[in-house]
Amino acid sequence: MRRSSLIKDLAIQRAKILYDTSVKMLKQGLVEVARKEIETGLKLLRKARARKPLAYRRYVCDNCLIPLIPGLTARVRIRSNRKQVIITLTCLQCGWVMRKPCRKKK
Repeated sequence: MRRSSLIKDLAIQRAKILYDTSVKMLKQGLVEVARKEIETGLKLLRKARARKPLAYRRYVCDNCLIPLIPGLTARVRIRSNRKQVIITLTCLQCGWVMRKPCRKKK
């Protein structure tokens, strides 16, 4: 393997570990510690020029950098149209809204 791909792989693994620990800290009530864990993971990914893992793209608030856990730090709503379903995630800390459109299965 090339050295750059090894560094990216290690950065992604470490970022996943940091995300898991930030969720644990948030469940214990340590909001600032959880935010610092996410910030550290994002800095690591930027430094290695690696793509964000799925957990960082979907379940981290882009505004306040807190893990979005339904019922604890996020509100989840499902809205249905004719062609698609829209999943709305709202951060309960800052009010940031993320909408994910999904196609209906036939």
